[in-house]
Amino acid sequence: IKYSKKHPTTTIMSSEAPVPKPILGVCVDAGAIAKPFRDEIKKRVKELTEKGIEAPLLVGLLANNDPAAVKYAEWTGKSCRNDGLRYELRNISDPLDVERALIDANEDPRVHGVIVYYPIFGQVESFSGESQDDYLRDTVSYKNDVEGLCHTYRTNLFRNKRFIEGKKCVLPCTALSVVKILESVEGVYDANLPVGKRLEKQVVTVINRSEIVGRPLAAMLANDGADVYSIDIDSIFRFTKNGRLTKCDASVTPESCVRQSSIVVTGVPTKAYRLPTEWIKKHTVVVNVSTFKNVDKEELLGIEGVTYIPQVGKVTVAMLERNLMRLFENYRNDADAQEGDGEDNTGVVVEQKQASSSSWGSPMQIYTAATVTVLLALTIARSK
Repeated sequence: IKYSKKHPTTTIMSSEAPVPKPILGVCVDAGAIAKPFRDEIKKRVKELTEKGIEAPLLVGLLANNDPAAVKYAEWTGKSCRNDGLRYELRNISDPLDVERALIDANEDPRVHGVIVYYPIFGQVESFSGESQDDYLRDTVSYKNDVEGLCHTYRTNLFRNKRFIEGKKCVLPCTALSVVKILESVEGVYDANLPVGKRLEKQVVTVINRSEIVGRPLAAMLANDGADVYSIDIDSIFRFTKNGRLTKCDASVTPESCVRQSSIVVTGVPTKAYRLPTEWIKKHTVVVNVSTFKNVDKEELLGIEGVTYIPQVGKVTVAMLERNLMRLFENYRNDADAQEGDGEDNTGVVVEQKQASSSSWGSPMQIYTAATVTVLLALTIARSK
Protein backbone atom coordinates (compact mmCIF):
# COMPACT_ATOMS: atom_id res chain seq x y z
CA ILE A 1 0.00 0.00 0.00
CA LYS A 2 1.28 3.45 -0.93
CA TYR A 3 0.07 6.82 0.21
CA SER A 4 -0.29 9.75 -2.24
CA LYS A 5 1.72 12.83 -1.39
CA LYS A 6 -1.08 15.15 -2.57
CA HIS A 7 -3.77 13.17 -0.81
CA PRO A 8 -2.12 11.51 2.19
CA THR A 9 -5.32 9.95 3.36
CA THR A 10 -5.90 8.25 0.03
CA THR A 11 -4.55 4.73 -0.49
CA ILE A 12 -3.84 3.06 -3.79
CA MET A 13 -2.74 -0.49 -4.64
CA SER A 14 0.86 -0.85 -5.80
CA SER A 15 1.53 -2.73 -9.02
CA GLU A 16 4.82 -3.87 -7.49
CA ALA A 17 3.11 -6.41 -5.21
CA PRO A 18 0.66 -8.60 -7.15
CA VAL A 19 -1.85 -10.49 -5.10
CA PRO A 20 -0.84 -14.16 -4.94
CA LYS A 21 -3.32 -16.72 -6.19
CA PRO A 22 -5.07 -18.64 -3.44
CA ILE A 23 -3.90 -22.23 -2.95
CA LEU A 24 -6.96 -24.43 -3.28
CA GLY A 25 -5.26 -27.72 -4.19
CA VAL A 26 -2.87 -30.09 -2.42
CA CYS A 27 0.66 -31.06 -3.45
CA VAL A 28 1.66 -34.55 -2.25
CA ASP A 29 5.21 -35.68 -1.45
CA ALA A 30 5.91 -39.04 -3.08
CA GLY A 31 8.41 -39.85 -0.34
CA ALA A 32 5.62 -40.14 2.20
CA ILE A 33 3.84 -42.67 -0.03
CA ALA A 34 7.03 -44.67 -0.59
CA LYS A 35 7.98 -44.90 3.10
CA PRO A 36 5.65 -47.73 4.24
CA PHE A 37 6.71 -49.88 1.28
CA ARG A 38 10.39 -49.33 2.06
CA ASP A 39 9.80 -49.98 5.75
CA GLU A 40 8.23 -53.32 4.82
CA ILE A 41 11.28 -54.21 2.71
CA LYS A 42 13.59 -53.44 5.65
CA LYS A 43 11.47 -55.65 7.89
CA ARG A 44 11.61 -58.60 5.48
CA VAL A 45 15.35 -58.22 4.94
CA LYS A 46 15.84 -58.30 8.70
CA GLU A 47 13.77 -61.50 8.93
CA LEU A 48 15.95 -63.12 6.25
CA THR A 49 19.15 -62.03 7.98
CA GLU A 50 17.96 -63.50 11.28
CA LYS A 51 17.52 -66.84 9.48
CA GLY A 52 21.05 -66.67 8.12
CA ILE A 53 19.92 -65.88 4.56
CA GLU A 54 21.57 -63.12 2.58
CA ALA A 55 19.40 -60.28 1.31
CA PRO A 56 18.30 -60.42 -2.35
CA LEU A 57 20.87 -59.23 -4.88
CA LEU A 58 19.96 -56.75 -7.63
CA VAL A 59 22.39 -56.41 -10.55
CA GLY A 60 22.34 -53.25 -12.66
CA LEU A 61 23.77 -53.19 -16.19
CA LEU A 62 24.94 -49.76 -17.35
CA ALA A 63 26.34 -49.32 -20.87
CA ASN A 64 25.81 -45.64 -21.61
CA ASN A 65 26.66 -42.17 -20.37
CA ASP A 66 23.11 -40.86 -20.43
CA PRO A 67 22.86 -38.53 -17.38
CA ALA A 68 19.37 -39.76 -16.47
CA ALA A 69 20.45 -43.42 -16.65
CA VAL A 70 23.59 -42.77 -14.59
CA LYS A 71 21.55 -40.87 -11.99
CA TYR A 72 18.94 -43.62 -11.84
CA ALA A 73 21.69 -46.22 -11.34
CA GLU A 74 23.19 -44.20 -8.47
CA TRP A 75 19.79 -43.63 -6.92
CA THR A 76 18.86 -47.32 -7.19
CA GLY A 77 22.08 -48.43 -5.53
CA LYS A 78 21.80 -45.94 -2.70
CA SER A 79 18.16 -46.84 -1.99
CA CYS A 80 18.83 -50.59 -2.04
CA ARG A 81 21.76 -50.30 0.36
CA ASN A 82 19.78 -48.02 2.69
CA ASP A 83 17.03 -50.65 2.86
CA GLY A 84 19.40 -53.58 3.43
CA LEU A 85 19.28 -55.03 -0.09
CA ARG A 86 22.40 -55.94 -2.02
CA TYR A 87 23.19 -54.06 -5.22
CA GLU A 88 25.91 -54.57 -7.80
CA LEU A 89 26.45 -52.21 -10.73
CA ARG A 90 28.18 -53.72 -13.74
CA ASN A 91 29.55 -51.10 -16.13
CA ILE A 92 29.87 -52.33 -19.72
CA SER A 93 32.10 -50.36 -22.06
CA ASP A 94 30.83 -51.88 -25.32
CA PRO A 95 27.03 -51.96 -25.79
CA LEU A 96 27.44 -55.08 -27.93
CA ASP A 97 28.50 -56.94 -24.78
CA VAL A 98 25.28 -56.17 -22.90
CA GLU A 99 23.41 -59.24 -24.19
CA ARG A 100 26.16 -61.59 -22.97
CA ALA A 101 26.29 -59.82 -19.60
CA LEU A 102 22.50 -60.06 -19.36
CA ILE A 103 22.49 -63.79 -20.08
CA ASP A 104 25.27 -64.31 -17.52
CA ALA A 105 23.20 -62.48 -14.90
CA ASN A 106 20.10 -64.53 -15.81
CA GLU A 107 22.03 -67.76 -15.27
CA ASP A 108 23.83 -66.69 -12.10
CA PRO A 109 22.09 -68.35 -9.10
CA ARG A 110 23.39 -65.58 -6.82
CA VAL A 111 21.40 -62.93 -8.74
CA HIS A 112 17.76 -62.37 -7.82
CA GLY A 113 16.97 -59.38 -10.00
CA VAL A 114 18.34 -57.59 -13.07
CA ILE A 115 17.79 -54.03 -14.23
CA VAL A 116 19.16 -52.67 -17.51
CA TYR A 117 19.58 -48.90 -17.69
CA TYR A 118 18.23 -47.67 -21.02
CA PRO A 119 18.69 -46.24 -23.55
CA ILE A 120 21.59 -48.33 -24.85
CA PHE A 121 20.88 -48.51 -28.56
CA GLY A 122 17.76 -46.33 -28.49
CA GLN A 123 15.54 -47.04 -31.46
CA VAL A 124 18.39 -48.37 -33.64
CA GLU A 125 17.00 -51.16 -35.79
CA SER A 126 17.72 -54.71 -34.69
CA PHE A 127 17.95 -57.98 -36.57
CA SER A 128 16.18 -59.56 -33.61
CA GLY A 129 13.21 -57.20 -33.29
CA GLU A 130 11.85 -53.68 -33.64
CA SER A 131 14.85 -52.23 -31.82
CA GLN A 132 17.86 -53.64 -30.01
CA ASP A 133 16.71 -52.15 -26.69
CA ASP A 134 13.35 -53.91 -27.09
CA TYR A 135 15.20 -57.15 -27.81
CA LEU A 136 17.31 -56.75 -24.66
CA ARG A 137 14.19 -56.02 -22.62
CA ASP A 138 12.75 -59.36 -23.72
CA THR A 139 16.03 -61.15 -22.99
CA VAL A 140 15.69 -60.54 -19.25
CA SER A 141 14.41 -63.72 -17.60
CA TYR A 142 10.96 -63.38 -16.03
CA LYS A 143 12.51 -64.83 -12.88
CA ASN A 144 14.88 -61.83 -12.69
CA ASP A 145 12.87 -59.02 -14.29
CA VAL A 146 12.42 -56.42 -11.54
CA GLU A 147 11.07 -53.91 -14.06
CA GLY A 148 8.29 -56.24 -15.24
CA LEU A 149 8.91 -55.29 -18.88
CA CYS A 150 9.89 -58.60 -20.50
CA HIS A 151 7.53 -60.21 -23.00
CA THR A 152 6.09 -62.67 -20.46
CA TYR A 153 4.98 -60.00 -18.00
CA ARG A 154 3.83 -57.55 -20.67
CA THR A 155 1.57 -60.06 -22.40
CA ASN A 156 0.14 -61.24 -19.08
CA LEU A 157 -0.62 -57.62 -18.16
CA PHE A 158 -2.41 -56.88 -21.42
CA ARG A 159 -4.44 -60.07 -21.01
CA ASN A 160 -5.19 -59.21 -17.37
CA LYS A 161 -3.49 -62.44 -16.29
CA ARG A 162 -2.31 -61.76 -12.76
CA PHE A 163 -0.52 -65.03 -11.94
CA ILE A 164 2.17 -67.16 -13.56
CA GLU A 165 2.84 -70.70 -12.33
CA GLY A 166 0.65 -69.92 -9.33
CA LYS A 167 2.76 -66.91 -8.36
CA LYS A 168 1.80 -63.21 -8.63
CA CYS A 169 3.17 -61.49 -11.71
CA VAL A 170 5.64 -58.64 -11.47
CA LEU A 171 4.27 -55.34 -12.80
CA PRO A 172 6.22 -52.49 -14.48
CA CYS A 173 7.57 -50.49 -11.56
CA THR A 174 6.92 -46.95 -12.84
CA ALA A 175 3.35 -47.75 -13.85
CA LEU A 176 2.87 -49.61 -10.56
CA SER A 177 4.13 -46.56 -8.66
CA VAL A 178 1.33 -44.49 -10.20
CA VAL A 179 -1.25 -47.09 -9.14
CA LYS A 180 0.07 -47.08 -5.57
CA ILE A 181 -0.01 -43.28 -5.53
CA LEU A 182 -3.63 -43.29 -6.71
CA GLU A 183 -4.52 -45.91 -4.09
CA SER A 184 -3.18 -43.55 -1.42
CA VAL A 185 -5.43 -40.67 -2.52
CA GLU A 186 -8.77 -40.75 -0.73
CA GLY A 187 -11.76 -41.39 -2.97
CA VAL A 188 -9.90 -42.72 -6.02
CA TYR A 189 -9.94 -46.49 -5.44
CA ASP A 190 -13.04 -47.98 -3.81
CA ALA A 191 -11.76 -50.75 -1.53
CA ASN A 192 -15.33 -51.93 -0.91
CA LEU A 193 -15.54 -53.21 -4.49
CA PRO A 194 -13.92 -56.45 -5.67
CA VAL A 195 -10.52 -56.43 -7.37
CA GLY A 196 -10.92 -55.40 -10.99
CA LYS A 197 -13.78 -53.00 -10.26
CA ARG A 198 -12.27 -50.55 -7.78
CA LEU A 199 -11.81 -47.80 -10.38
CA GLU A 200 -15.28 -48.11 -11.88
CA LYS A 201 -16.80 -44.74 -12.90
CA GLN A 202 -13.33 -43.16 -13.01
CA VAL A 203 -12.17 -41.62 -16.29
CA VAL A 204 -8.41 -41.39 -16.71
CA THR A 205 -6.24 -39.65 -19.29
CA VAL A 206 -2.64 -40.83 -19.71
CA ILE A 207 -0.54 -38.53 -21.89
CA ASN A 208 2.17 -41.01 -22.85
CA ARG A 209 2.03 -44.39 -24.62
CA SER A 210 5.57 -45.69 -24.24
CA GLU A 211 6.13 -49.40 -23.65
CA ILE A 212 7.79 -48.56 -20.34
CA VAL A 213 5.17 -46.30 -18.74
CA GLY A 214 2.11 -45.16 -20.66
CA ARG A 215 0.90 -48.34 -22.29
CA PRO A 216 1.26 -50.65 -19.26
CA LEU A 217 -0.23 -47.97 -16.99
CA ALA A 218 -3.29 -47.59 -19.22
CA ALA A 219 -3.77 -51.35 -19.19
CA MET A 220 -3.37 -51.59 -15.40
CA LEU A 221 -5.92 -48.84 -14.75
CA ALA A 222 -8.37 -50.37 -17.23
CA ASN A 223 -7.86 -53.76 -15.55
CA ASP A 224 -8.95 -52.07 -12.32
CA GLY A 225 -12.19 -50.87 -13.92
CA ALA A 226 -11.42 -47.39 -15.26
CA ASP A 227 -12.11 -45.97 -18.71
CA VAL A 228 -8.70 -44.82 -19.91
CA TYR A 229 -7.75 -42.47 -22.73
CA SER A 230 -4.21 -43.07 -23.95
CA ILE A 231 -2.78 -40.05 -25.78
CA ASP A 232 0.31 -40.11 -27.97
CA ILE A 233 1.71 -37.72 -30.57
CA ASP A 234 -0.62 -38.67 -33.40
CA SER A 235 -3.42 -40.79 -31.94
CA ILE A 236 -5.79 -41.40 -29.02
CA PHE A 237 -6.85 -44.87 -27.91
CA ARG A 238 -9.43 -45.88 -25.35
CA PHE A 239 -8.84 -48.78 -22.95
CA THR A 240 -11.92 -50.17 -21.23
CA LYS A 241 -12.40 -52.61 -18.35
CA ASN A 242 -13.60 -55.42 -20.63
CA GLY A 243 -10.17 -55.57 -22.24
CA ARG A 244 -11.18 -53.70 -25.39
CA LEU A 245 -8.80 -51.27 -27.04
CA THR A 246 -10.28 -48.93 -29.64
CA LYS A 247 -8.86 -46.07 -31.64
CA CYS A 248 -10.77 -42.81 -31.16
CA ASP A 249 -11.99 -40.77 -34.12
CA ALA A 250 -11.05 -37.18 -34.85
CA SER A 251 -13.83 -35.79 -32.66
CA VAL A 252 -11.92 -36.98 -29.56
CA THR A 253 -9.12 -34.57 -28.68
CA PRO A 254 -6.62 -34.25 -25.83
CA GLU A 255 -8.73 -31.39 -24.48
CA SER A 256 -11.98 -33.37 -24.55
CA CYS A 257 -10.28 -36.29 -22.78
CA VAL A 258 -8.76 -34.18 -20.00
CA ARG A 259 -11.94 -32.17 -19.42
CA GLN A 260 -13.93 -35.30 -18.55
CA SER A 261 -11.18 -37.00 -16.53
CA SER A 262 -11.01 -37.31 -12.76
CA ILE A 263 -7.39 -38.52 -13.06
CA VAL A 264 -4.73 -37.13 -15.42
CA VAL A 265 -1.24 -38.61 -15.78
CA THR A 266 1.38 -36.66 -17.71
CA GLY A 267 4.55 -38.24 -19.04
CA VAL A 268 5.74 -36.09 -21.93
CA PRO A 269 9.57 -36.31 -22.14
CA THR A 270 10.21 -32.74 -23.23
CA LYS A 271 10.75 -29.43 -21.46
CA ALA A 272 8.56 -27.56 -23.96
CA TYR A 273 5.28 -29.34 -23.15
CA ARG A 274 2.76 -27.80 -20.75
CA LEU A 275 -0.67 -29.22 -20.01
CA PRO A 276 -3.22 -26.37 -20.23
CA THR A 277 -4.59 -26.07 -16.70
CA GLU A 278 -7.91 -24.64 -17.96
CA TRP A 279 -8.73 -28.16 -19.19
CA ILE A 280 -8.56 -29.60 -15.67
CA LYS A 281 -11.77 -29.75 -13.70
CA LYS A 282 -12.19 -29.40 -9.94
CA HIS A 283 -11.10 -32.27 -7.66
CA THR A 284 -8.92 -33.90 -10.31
CA VAL A 285 -5.85 -35.95 -9.35
CA VAL A 286 -2.84 -35.02 -11.50
CA VAL A 287 0.30 -37.19 -11.52
CA ASN A 288 3.45 -36.17 -13.38
CA VAL A 289 5.74 -39.10 -14.30
CA SER A 290 7.98 -37.10 -16.61
CA THR A 291 11.40 -35.87 -15.52
CA PHE A 292 10.19 -32.50 -16.82
CA LYS A 293 7.43 -30.37 -15.29
CA ASN A 294 4.51 -31.02 -17.62
CA VAL A 295 2.17 -28.66 -15.77
CA ASP A 296 2.39 -25.25 -14.09
CA LYS A 297 2.25 -26.06 -10.38
CA GLU A 298 1.03 -22.66 -9.19
CA GLU A 299 -1.82 -22.52 -11.71
CA LEU A 300 -2.79 -26.12 -11.02
CA LEU A 301 -2.97 -25.66 -7.26
CA GLY A 302 -5.26 -22.70 -7.84
CA ILE A 303 -7.97 -25.15 -8.93
CA GLU A 304 -10.34 -26.22 -6.18
CA GLY A 305 -9.80 -29.70 -4.76
CA VAL A 306 -6.93 -30.68 -7.06
CA THR A 307 -4.39 -33.22 -5.79
CA TYR A 308 -1.01 -32.93 -7.47
CA ILE A 309 1.88 -35.40 -7.33
CA PRO A 310 4.79 -33.72 -9.16
CA GLN A 311 7.26 -36.64 -9.00
CA VAL A 312 6.99 -40.42 -8.73
CA GLY A 313 10.68 -41.42 -8.56
CA LYS A 314 10.76 -42.37 -4.87
CA VAL A 315 7.72 -44.60 -5.21
CA THR A 316 9.16 -46.14 -8.40
CA VAL A 317 12.32 -47.18 -6.54
CA ALA A 318 10.18 -48.60 -3.72
CA MET A 319 8.25 -50.66 -6.29
CA LEU A 320 11.55 -51.83 -7.80
CA GLU A 321 12.63 -53.10 -4.37
CA ARG A 322 9.20 -54.67 -3.85
CA ASN A 323 9.47 -56.48 -7.19
CA LEU A 324 12.96 -57.71 -6.26
CA MET A 325 11.64 -59.17 -3.01
CA ARG A 326 8.73 -60.79 -4.84
CA LEU A 327 11.06 -62.45 -7.36
CA PHE A 328 13.28 -63.64 -4.53
CA GLU A 329 10.34 -65.16 -2.68
CA ASN A 330 8.78 -66.61 -5.85
CA TYR A 331 11.82 -68.31 -7.32
CA ARG A 332 14.88 -68.31 -5.08
CA ASN A 333 13.98 -68.21 -1.40
CA ASP A 334 13.59 -71.97 -0.87
CA ALA A 335 16.90 -72.72 -2.55
CA ASP A 336 18.74 -69.89 -0.81
CA ALA A 337 17.49 -71.13 2.56
CA GLN A 338 19.63 -74.25 1.99
CA GLU A 339 22.80 -72.12 2.03
CA GLY A 340 23.11 -72.05 5.82
CA ASP A 341 26.58 -73.65 5.67
CA GLY A 342 27.86 -70.78 3.54
CA GLU A 343 28.47 -72.94 0.43
CA ASP A 344 27.29 -71.75 -2.96
CA ASN A 345 25.22 -74.86 -3.68
CA THR A 346 21.89 -73.36 -4.69
CA GLY A 347 21.76 -74.99 -8.11
CA VAL A 348 22.83 -78.39 -6.73
CA VAL A 349 20.13 -78.32 -4.07
CA VAL A 350 17.41 -77.59 -6.63
CA GLU A 351 18.62 -80.37 -8.92
CA GLN A 352 18.74 -82.85 -6.03
CA LYS A 353 15.19 -82.00 -5.00
CA GLN A 354 13.97 -82.54 -8.53
CA ALA A 355 15.83 -85.83 -8.84
CA SER A 356 14.60 -87.23 -5.53
CA SER A 357 10.99 -86.45 -6.33
CA SER A 358 10.85 -87.68 -9.91
CA SER A 359 13.67 -90.15 -10.71
CA TRP A 360 11.45 -93.22 -10.29
CA GLY A 361 8.14 -91.60 -10.92
CA SER A 362 6.90 -93.71 -13.90
CA PRO A 363 6.73 -97.42 -14.95
CA MET A 364 8.73 -96.62 -18.10
CA GLN A 365 11.62 -95.33 -16.00
CA ILE A 366 11.56 -98.51 -13.84
CA TYR A 367 11.44 -100.74 -16.95
CA THR A 368 14.35 -98.86 -18.55
CA ALA A 369 16.48 -99.13 -15.40
CA ALA A 370 15.78 -102.85 -15.06
CA THR A 371 16.66 -103.51 -18.69
CA VAL A 372 19.94 -101.62 -18.40
CA THR A 373 20.80 -103.60 -15.25
CA VAL A 374 20.17 -106.94 -16.97
CA LEU A 375 22.26 -106.00 -20.02
CA LEU A 376 25.10 -104.82 -17.76
CA ALA A 377 25.01 -108.12 -15.85
CA LEU A 378 25.13 -110.16 -19.10
CA THR A 379 28.07 -108.12 -20.35
CA ILE A 380 30.02 -108.72 -17.13
CA ALA A 381 29.22 -112.45 -17.22
CA ARG A 382 30.46 -112.82 -20.80
CA SER A 383 33.68 -110.97 -20.02
CA LYS A 384 34.47 -113.54 -17.34
